[in-house]
Amino acid sequence: MKYHLARGEEQLGTFNDLDVSAGLREGRFKSTDLCWADGMAEWKTLGSHLQELNMEEAAVPPITEPSSITALRAEVRQDQVIRLEMASLGQRFAAKLIDFALIIVPLWVVLTMVFDQAFVEETQKLQNDPTAMVNAMQKRAEKLQASGGMKLPLASLVFDMALIVNVVLLTLRGQTIGKLCLGIQVVRFPDGTRAGFIKALLLRAILFTILVFTSLIYFGGMGWALLMADYLMIFRKDRRCLHDLVADTLVTKRNS
Repeated sequence: MKYHLARGEEQLGTFNDLDVSAGLREGRFKSTDLCWADGMAEWKTLGSHLQELNMEEAAVPPITEPSSITALRAEVRQDQVIRLEMASLGQRFAAKLIDFALIIVPLWVVLTMVFDQAFVEETQKLQNDPTAMVNAMQKRAEKLQASGGMKLPLASLVFDMALIVNVVLLTLRGQTIGKLCLGIQVVRFPDGTRAGFIKALLLRAILFTILVFTSLIYFGGMGWALLMADYLMIFRKDRRCLHDLVADTLVTKRNS
């Protein structure tokens, strides 16, 4: 569009819209300069004319994507998921059992050895005496250390090593020890690229575990409902559980 510009009685010339924009940025033209172009009823200041143009652009409704295109995009994403060779239900269940055994079992052994029935009863009597509670726990630790048994340090070692190895594997390969044994992995949805620390570990494992335990502690039934919903969602077509939806991940077979 060609604009005729004037400043007071002085004619500045005829310029296209790009020249006008550049002139305003560079200071050659002012918002108080008058402008006129074909289709305009009268001369207006550049400032008021540009403001009207901006209002007209804002009034144009956004172009919405047809529902057929949206459905097609969803179908393409689903096809991508299928081509990634999703992990079977049996593989995921077996991997979960291995991880459960390596983490929960040694933790349970440690807790049952430290907090036996006699020690629990003793600490319950000392709930209102923090100093006595600390002394009782210190004596309990010294007693366990003096016993010289290998059960407690061995269980602690298994738990610590399993935890460290799982953190490294999830960050680098999207796998836990159980998933490594079964040849499956956690990947980004839907392209199948490496999930990395944030998605595979921080969001999928740590954050979701915190959400579940917080719900169990403070809301009781809601926590169990959340946990049950997470497990049952594995029967979806793409086998993405609730923690997969939180982290935007998918569990697939690993080709190499």
